[in-house]
Amino acid sequence: MAHQVPSWITPEGIDLKRVPLESFISQTFASELEKVGSACRLLEAMAYQGRDEAGVYLLGLLSHYRDDLQRLQRVAQALGGFRSASAAQALFDELRRVKGSNSTRGYLSCVIGALQRLPPDLTREGFQQLADDPAQSYRMRQRFREILWNLPAVANPMKAEHDHLADRHEDTRG
Repeated sequence: MAHQVPSWITPEGIDLKRVPLESFISQTFASELEKVGSACRLLEAMAYQGRDEAGVYLLGLLSHYRDDLQRLQRVAQALGGFRSASAAQALFDELRRVKGSNSTRGYLSCVIGALQRLPPDLTREGFQQLADDPAQSYRMRQRFREILWNLPAVANPMKAEHDHLADRHEDTRG
C-alpha cells in the first residue's frame, strides 16, 4: 500500500496556505520555549502568506501569555508577520501596558521591532501617539520619533519635504 502524501506537501515544498493549524497548535503550550518559538514562527509564516486565522491565533496567545515575558516575546515577534490593523493595535497596546524596566527592556524592544516590520500605514499613527505621550519616558519618546523619521518617504511627508529641501540646498552649493 502506497503512503499518501499530504496535500500541503507539493513538488515545490510545503504550501503554508494548506498546512492544518491543528498539526502544531499544541506546541504553543509546550513547556519548552524552543517549541513555543518554533510554533510561533510557523504561525507567523502562515499569517504572512495570508492565513488570517494564524494571525488571529497569535493575537489570542498574546492575551493568554500576558504575564509570561519569555513566551510573550516569541508571540510578539511572530505578530510582526501578521500585517493587519489588529496586530498593530495589539502591539501598541502592549507598549502602553508593559512598563519599562530592566526586566521588560528585551520584550519591549521585541514589540517595537515587530511593529517596525508592519506596513507603515498601520503603524505611523500609533508611533506618533506614543512619541507625543507624556506617560512614555523621554528616551522612549525619542525612540518613537526616530522611528517616525525613518519611515519610508511615502509614509512620512515631513521627511520627504526635508530631504527635498536638503537636496535643493546641495544643488545651490555645488
